[in-house]
Amino acid sequence: MNEGDIRFFSDLEFTDQYHGVLIRSSIQRGHLVDIKPPKLPDGYHLYTATDIPGENRITAMGTSIPIFAPYEIQYYGEPLGILVGPDLDTVLELVSEVLIETETLEPYEFGEIFASSQVVGKRILISGDPDASFADGASVYESTSEIGPQDHYYAEPLGVNVSIANGKLEVYTATQWPFHVRTAVSAVLDLDPSDIVVFPMAIGEAMDGKIWFPSLLAAQASLAAVLCKKPVKIAFSRQEDFLFSVKSAPSQIRYRTSIASDGSIDAMIVRILINAGAYCPLIDEIVDRITAAATGLYMIRSYRVETYALRTNLPPMGALSGWGEGHAIFALETHVASIISQRGLSPLEWKLMNMAVLGQKTPIVTATSGNYRYDELFSAICTSSDYLRKYTAYEYLNHKRKGYRDGPLRGIGLACGFQGNGFSGKHPGTSTYSVEITMETGGQVHIRCGSNSESMRQIIRAIAANALGIEESLIRFTGTDTNSMPQSGPDTLSSKTTIHAPLIEKCCATIQRQRFRQPLPITVKKTWKPSVKESSFMSLTPAACAVEIELDPATYEACIRGIWLSCDAGLLYNKHAALTAVKKAIPVALSKMTAEQITIRDGKIAPKQSVQYEVLTPSMQPECEVTFLESGEQARGIGSLAINLIPAAYAIALAQITGRQITEIPVDAETLYSFFESKETEK
Repeated sequence: MNEGDIRFFSDLEFTDQYHGVLIRSSIQRGHLVDIKPPKLPDGYHLYTATDIPGENRITAMGTSIPIFAPYEIQYYGEPLGILVGPDLDTVLELVSEVLIETETLEPYEFGEIFASSQVVGKRILISGDPDASFADGASVYESTSEIGPQDHYYAEPLGVNVSIANGKLEVYTATQWPFHVRTAVSAVLDLDPSDIVVFPMAIGEAMDGKIWFPSLLAAQASLAAVLCKKPVKIAFSRQEDFLFSVKSAPSQIRYRTSIASDGSIDAMIVRILINAGAYCPLIDEIVDRITAAATGLYMIRSYRVETYALRTNLPPMGALSGWGEGHAIFALETHVASIISQRGLSPLEWKLMNMAVLGQKTPIVTATSGNYRYDELFSAICTSSDYLRKYTAYEYLNHKRKGYRDGPLRGIGLACGFQGNGFSGKHPGTSTYSVEITMETGGQVHIRCGSNSESMRQIIRAIAANALGIEESLIRFTGTDTNSMPQSGPDTLSSKTTIHAPLIEKCCATIQRQRFRQPLPITVKKTWKPSVKESSFMSLTPAACAVEIELDPATYEACIRGIWLSCDAGLLYNKHAALTAVKKAIPVALSKMTAEQITIRDGKIAPKQSVQYEVLTPSMQPECEVTFLESGEQARGIGSLAINLIPAAYAIALAQITGRQITEIPVDAETLYSFFESKETEK
């Protein structure tokens, strides 16, 4: 494929292509006894774990997932095999006739009481003696928040195309980690990695759901392609994708906080439970990030944060943009908003009084810890949203109201938080990134960096053109597959902004120093290798957000009157691209808060939910004003800011209207109705 020729994998068709459909378990937990296929016509094949020549697993970040379950079944719908053939309808009919004999075991449940064997991740942070503070009889506040799973709802359902050409196994799939796909297929088929070429296809908005799961599909399809000696395509239907693809891991977060007489935070105890599903390769990183984010950037005299990730018999869980930070920020900000409301304090004044200042230690440590500029961030929000006037007016009206139909139901919520950039450093072997730049004799520049995003390519072109003093038209991108692109880790956690862009600058600076002393062409390669460190994140993007809401007293539907977000993103290479990155995440954040309800019963997602699942479209997005503070510091990520902050600000605005803390995501009209009805009953 040439530069710009990035297509969806489903657009590809190969001569004599076979279609693959996965055979799935019909129980939540148990043992596989036997698989009995019907009589298969010529050209149709069934492959299971016994047909794998190499390892029956893929491994990502320390977690192994079987390609096909050989004996132990860990969740409803777990792949047991793959049936392939030339006609998709026939394959689907044959799959429905496969008989699976199993033995059922009691599934693991998610809750406060759990067995030690369920714990797949654990972190405990302690500073001081928080228990002593609670024993002193200070004002104590408690709340528990529950955040449900969210589907990534891709523009194109998951899938993969595999063919054999020129003696190479070619894999076409939408993936955030092409080199992991190659490694996984190599291990499963016992092939040399040089015999496998992965072509990353158009990914759309992956939202971190395509980090490791495409590697599993690629291994399954590649096995079938090698054994039947035909190109094989696995293309999930929308329903299959919804029922069996990775979801964001649900969580339960409980806060217990002691407040001193002056309003400062004396102590805080946090207990976090994460539902990791049957498999969750990203769980260590999720646990690290949610634990670090649990106390935010507030000054707390003593605290204890306990986080437990629990194995259950649900489909594999993973991350949605933010990797759990948004869960912690939602629970923390709604908790402190409830405290502020009960004590009759000003949200802005309380936050400014309790924010960490330069040099003060918090659970969050970054490689570039410094001034988070929250006074400027709050000032920008208050100026653009008229927050202080509106908050005061709505407090007065809501307290004066005699009934919920008396006057407009309005509220405005203020939340602060951040986006952590880069891996926490616990898995240094998985996240090496490289960039290679060549300047030719004619002045043309070729960049190899593994970035398929056109918006990021525009930024890289601008950086290189400015650094080298050349026209952007002379810059080309090469390396569209794993044979021609430099080794890179997963495209996630703002790696393009925080890692690729600085590497581009370093390469260009080196070329600029050498180009007038050495003959062209000149090739320079720079590599970023993380080390195990004490930092929570590579860098941190602080932000503040306000959301204004009016509630319809007849339907209990919320109308968003405005969204305001301010952040310190460091140096902006392209302001328009930065605005786009922030704004395109807003529908995802609002959809999570208001619409995306996933109900799981007996380990199953109801099939009807695949068509009833509501997602807000960009056309339904309200106006949002985004303010970037002027900064000359290194660029920082911004793609998860809206997802991390908007749900908290939205919930706080609803709490001002209803007088009740919002503790669950998503929140629907029925919940709001029950709040008002209970208040009427209390009267």
